[in-house]
Amino acid sequence: MGQSLLMTYPSDPGHPGNDPHGGPPMPPQSSYPPPMPGGAPPPMPGGPSYGSGQQSNDGKTNGLAIASLVTGLLNCFFLLGAVLGVIALRQIGQRGGKGKGMAIAGIALSCIWAVGSVTLTIMLLSSDSDDGKSGDKITLPKTSTKPKSVDAKKMKLGDCINDNSGASASTSAPVEVESVKVVSCTGPHDGEVLAVFRLSGLFPSEREMSQKASAGCKLRVSARLNRDPAARSLATSYYYPTAESWTQGDRAVTCVAVHATEGKKLTRRVHA
Repeated sequence: MGQSLLMTYPSDPGHPGNDPHGGPPMPPQSSYPPPMPGGAPPPMPGGPSYGSGQQSNDGKTNGLAIASLVTGLLNCFFLLGAVLGVIALRQIGQRGGKGKGMAIAGIALSCIWAVGSVTLTIMLLSSDSDDGKSGDKITLPKTSTKPKSVDAKKMKLGDCINDNSGASASTSAPVEVESVKVVSCTGPHDGEVLAVFRLSGLFPSEREMSQKASAGCKLRVSARLNRDPAARSLATSYYYPTAESWTQGDRAVTCVAVHATEGKKLTRRVHA
């Protein structure tokens, strides 16, 4: 007998009645994902995914950190360096990125400059205060009225002096004087130096020396004495070199205004 061949085919899920077990028909399947709500196309397999959030700056150096370091190195911008450093640290903490060390260095340098500036200001103010005190100390001797002895040859224009041996009226006999006391012109004093001049030539005799000193002083101080309200009570005295001081180079004649009455003292400066 001949053999018959039975051919079987796999059931087609897309067609009803093809399930060999007689189950209900299966819905058609597709290799594509279901559509997105609202009709938007579904994402493609393996494609990029998008999301929301801040962009990371992990690979970049923060610009404000660099600026903080640069300005921190400059004394005149140290305050700006500190502000930029603080802002840079905040941005790096929120967004990431490099430059944290630069920002910290900029803040540290700014603090150093600030402390140095404050210290320097205090030192300058302290120095000015010390200079003011020193100036007061320097001016004290100028206002001091304590008498001081000086060489008779070193009297200066404007000095008020006490000299019981020689500062007397021009009619008195010459007296050799070695030193005088410089005193205040507002208190009692024997005389006030109104002029100083030098002699020239060879050493004259005692009489010639006295005549030259007297004539030279009258020429130089008479006009000033006459302008004083108390001119009638004033006279002229003078100091001139001795033979010994002449050999030592002394040539100075000192003209002194004194009271016309012997023994009386002046109590103020002669009117200029």
